[in-house]
Amino acid sequence: MSSMETKAFVLAGVTMKRLLSGKQTNGQFCLFENSSGGNTTTPIHVHAEDDETIYVIEGELTAVVAGEPRQLTAGQSIFLQRGVPHQLMNVSGGSARYILIDTPAIFDEFLEEAGHELRQGEAIVPATPEEVDRLKTASRKFGITLLPDWPTEN
Repeated sequence: MSSMETKAFVLAGVTMKRLLSGKQTNGQFCLFENSSGGNTTTPIHVHAEDDETIYVIEGELTAVVAGEPRQLTAGQSIFLQRGVPHQLMNVSGGSARYILIDTPAIFDEFLEEAGHELRQGEAIVPATPEEVDRLKTASRKFGITLLPDWPTEN
């Protein structure tokens, strides 16, 4: 299948550039290159129908899997199995880039509903209340359960 134009999305302060969609892989997986400027945190969540694999290109991330934190630096990866609560954080204050592979491809359609397409020149900021509402609605539709403790009040 031929490649299509890549699109970049924003969700929870992270820029997610879609490199391969589920349509391009017959639903087998979707592939993203993600960028976090620092101090980003996903909600603690559980996927019912898909797995995620993360590979860190640069910077560092903390993956909390079933309550256990694991530091990831460039060249390291982690498999986030469906049914297991997890959270991905960049709390280093520095930027991080990482690959996200979702199998089977569910995340790309979720992202189109939960996030928004990156606009040229857009400054990436933490999730707005409207984005949190979209995230909650889309999560239910795509088999993702959001667990308590996110977002936190400052």
